[in-house]
Amino acid sequence: MAGKRLGTVRVRLTVLAVLVVGLGLLAGSAVVVTLVRQNLTANAENLAQQRARDTAAQLVSARTTHVPLGTALVQVVDRNGRVIAAGSALAGRGPLLPRWPDGSGPVILANPGIEEDHDYTVASVAVTVGFDSLAVYAASSLDPATEAVDATTSALMISSPVLLAGIAVLSWLLVGRTLRPVEAMRREVAGIGAGELARRVPEPAAADEVGLLSRTMNAMLGRLQSSAERQSRFVADAAHELRSPVSGMLARLEVGLAHPDRTDWLRLARDTHQEAARLAAMTDELLVLSKMDGIPGTTGPVDLDELVLAETESLGARGKVRVELSPFTPARLPGRPDELRRLIRNLLDNAERHATSRVVVGLSTEDGHVELTVTDDGAGIPAAERERVFDRFHRLDAARTRDSGGAGLGLAIVREVAAGHGGSAWVADSPGGAEVHVRLPRGRA
Repeated sequence: MAGKRLGTVRVRLTVLAVLVVGLGLLAGSAVVVTLVRQNLTANAENLAQQRARDTAAQLVSARTTHVPLGTALVQVVDRNGRVIAAGSALAGRGPLLPRWPDGSGPVILANPGIEEDHDYTVASVAVTVGFDSLAVYAASSLDPATEAVDATTSALMISSPVLLAGIAVLSWLLVGRTLRPVEAMRREVAGIGAGELARRVPEPAAADEVGLLSRTMNAMLGRLQSSAERQSRFVADAAHELRSPVSGMLARLEVGLAHPDRTDWLRLARDTHQEAARLAAMTDELLVLSKMDGIPGTTGPVDLDELVLAETESLGARGKVRVELSPFTPARLPGRPDELRRLIRNLLDNAERHATSRVVVGLSTEDGHVELTVTDDGAGIPAAERERVFDRFHRLDAARTRDSGGAGLGLAIVREVAAGHGGSAWVADSPGGAEVHVRLPRGRA
């Protein structure tokens, strides 16, 4: 459980914020301490240099090696290394530096014996008084720098943990507030059951990534709901359509079995065979629709004119209607051959079912599209029904369509295939009969 909590986004972001700020504090503290030490050490060096120059100026002005030095940390040393003058704090000790001034700048001495356990910086200046060459050594304590560095370090060591704790609390609260809508969405999605797809996750008012996520999830839930409702209606309609013919066959068979002597078995077999054939065709179309509701197959270049010619030849060979091609243009497009063949076959079967004597098939290309037109000389489709004929299991005349083998799925499959290829299908105005159009994009085949 602890491992899971440490793996949450809230914990990880809080730890990351503390680590980043902690590293920044560490680097910043090192820079601050270094700058404090450098600045105060430079001040001590400047003070030592100023003391050495002032003492040298006094020697030159007085033209004597004997000048009152008081308590100053200053020595005057001759060429032989003999201290000839010194402040009271340096009385009785040898030269502060073992070398003659060479202009190299102040030197830091660790515990030079002026005061126990204290560091000093020593500056040196060479001066000539009369005929004597002298060296002036001046010292300045580094205690202020050391004390300031210690105080700064202590302050940082006390304030940094407090600041990091504040950053941790603030990060925890901010991340929690930011992720609160995500947690609400998670709880809502976790509570959505199979029959509760109408529920939606709460959408934050802010137009940020969380709001975009919630809107995307609601759009997905909407699609799932539509798909589930469509599937439920489809199953119910399919069950209803299958129930009637199956019940009819069972009833006729039961009557025949109850009265075998008075039953025309040849006629009963013929009727049952016809009904079974219609059920087989309906089952085939149901399988087609179920496949189309799944993952689309692989597309490839398809010569649509060749598919149309093959299906029209098959329709003409049945001899029920006369088939004409006008106009007819070769057309190639990207698609799935089996689905496009089913689209053409359903269009022709629908036209054959309702035609009086003639079916006209047209194929043309225009503006990057291929348009397939199938016209029959039957009774036509009323304007109010021209959109509904593409609904699943919809029939204009149930009795006539059922007798002729229709299940109300042919044009539904046509529209599904067209939509799956990025196209459309519709019924156009026609002076006589029905005129069905299918438009498909040519793309790059």
